[in-house]
Amino acid sequence: MPDSAISINSDTDSEISYRKHNSLKDDTLTISTTISTTESSSYPDDNDNSFEDLDRLIHERHIKVTNCEAHFEDSEPDQSKLKTLLSLLKNLIGVKDIVSLRISLPSQLLEPIGNLEYWNYNDRPDFLACIDDSDDPLERMFATIRWWYSKDLKFVKGKLIKPYNSILGEQFICHWNVAAPKFDKNGHYINNDETSSKNYLVTCLNEQISHHPPVSAFHYNCEETGVSAYGIDQISAKFTGTTVKIGPGDQNKGIYINLAKRDNEEYLLTHPVASVQGWLKASLYITVGESCIVTCPKTKLKAILEYKDERWIGKPKFAIEGKIFRYDPNNDDIKKLKSVDDKDVVAEIYGSWRGQVHATRLDNKKTNLIVDLSELAPVPKIVKPIAKQGPLESRRVWRSVSAALFQKDYSKATKEKVAIEDRQRQLAAEAKTRKEEFDSVYFKLPVADGRPELKDKAYQVLQNVNL
Repeated sequence: MPDSAISINSDTDSEISYRKHNSLKDDTLTISTTISTTESSSYPDDNDNSFEDLDRLIHERHIKVTNCEAHFEDSEPDQSKLKTLLSLLKNLIGVKDIVSLRISLPSQLLEPIGNLEYWNYNDRPDFLACIDDSDDPLERMFATIRWWYSKDLKFVKGKLIKPYNSILGEQFICHWNVAAPKFDKNGHYINNDETSSKNYLVTCLNEQISHHPPVSAFHYNCEETGVSAYGIDQISAKFTGTTVKIGPGDQNKGIYINLAKRDNEEYLLTHPVASVQGWLKASLYITVGESCIVTCPKTKLKAILEYKDERWIGKPKFAIEGKIFRYDPNNDDIKKLKSVDDKDVVAEIYGSWRGQVHATRLDNKKTNLIVDLSELAPVPKIVKPIAKQGPLESRRVWRSVSAALFQKDYSKATKEKVAIEDRQRQLAAEAKTRKEEFDSVYFKLPVADGRPELKDKAYQVLQNVNL
């Protein structure tokens, strides 16, 4: 921490720190509820055995909302929530970016899960760990694309939810112990978790590094295979009246993947644009448009994965089409499939981002299944017990709100939530008065090109994540 940094300790002895700066804003918009208080009731006792119950409840709820189990419960409450949320969104028609408003919703519309935990780009950490398995550059590109389509399985298998808005400096740390994935001769995934003799540790570190605009940094790593993924998460959103359109924010350049054992071979995967549909029927689903562009300067391979537009009439097909082709990293302006020269194409991609994705190699004319999303499920995260978490880790920050939500005591949940948000506004106001800027605990600031770098403290935490 620089000499100019000043630590600001809250009543939970958090490690939020600030550096000298001349501006800091907090434009949180609070939607009025029946509760209006800045005083929080006491948090659960850190030594209370109820923490174990809360750990279990959060873990089970996370699995349910990210898997199809969620579709078989709470249908009526969900419809009521959506109707309430739709009535609120109608007031925001025409707002350029509703995310920048930092809307604070009534607690009964929220799930007891933090944003950093839910909005996570690694639903299949085993697929990430094995990207470097092949010596063939084209097969590594296929593996990268397999991970791309599997990283957001929660939106395929689960339901859309509204998690807590992250506070400045909030952290989420977890890991996975995963078996090396296997596939049969047709490309279908073989679940060998129980029989595999090879397992990998994959770590995850997220931190909220800005409050206005809301920006977080993330880093996933499998030290044994030398594969890591990292980037900046920032989104913009606009409500049109029937659809919420979501795209990457200015600081979000995409997801970087690094293969350390191949002389730091790096891939950049850009984000497409998503739309949340089904508001009028209170049955939400996601459609995706535009494209994901994957570039690898070292192998000089590039992929454009286009998400096909859905028809106005009929069921959505979630179709995708793509090409992998050779390109010149020093002279590259190709952003559309129609602009790709046929002589440079080495493989073609087609299928559905909610179903099967196939690839045809043009050198041998063989077509193989890259991934079948229908046979996969998100891999559950392994998270430290709340009682052992630091004061800024997500589940600990929101523990009192989560406990109240599980008890369906929405008045108490709102009271606790308001107290946490008010405390953050107080800290921000104090920092603004002293002209101090937030300093990240785990990531070096500022972040250039959407490529976050870890501080030494981050490596120390990740080395002990499995203890």
